[in-house]
Amino acid sequence: MNKILLTVLSVILLAVAGCDSEESELKGKTLGLSLHNPTVSKEEAENAEIKFTSNTPVLDFESANDVTLTLNGNTYSGEYSLEENNLSITVEDGDASMTIDFTEFEESEDEYFSYSGTVSEGELNEGDETTQLTNVYKNFGLGEYYLFLEE
Repeated sequence: MNKILLTVLSVILLAVAGCDSEESELKGKTLGLSLHNPTVSKEEAENAEIKFTSNTPVLDFESANDVTLTLNGNTYSGEYSLEENNLSITVEDGDASMTIDFTEFEESEDEYFSYSGTVSEGELNEGDETTQLTNVYKNFGLGEYYLFLEE
């Protein structure tokens, strides 16, 4: 009886442990955001060497739900969720927080960029005082189409 109970408990623990390890296709990726420029030809884009600068918003997807946003030398930690074609990113700076939602977030077959998405919603909670996060929030316009580039 004890062996059967022990076996059942072992199977249940393995099943629970397996459910806990969420995987994300973004895990481990570092992506820089760029606005789509329709005046750049496909050939020019494919031949361009991608270098992230300090004024490039860079998302580092550290785990299945942890993300870091770097912009202008400042780093903001937070969380993200990817459900179907919707990417939601929330980062914090002290009491302030910012959420940016991308719809139509899709992997690309294009050689120039890895993903693309459109900002569908944004929210800034400034807390008690204005922070650098306010300036970051102003970089994301509703309805803007972004390319997610890998360096």
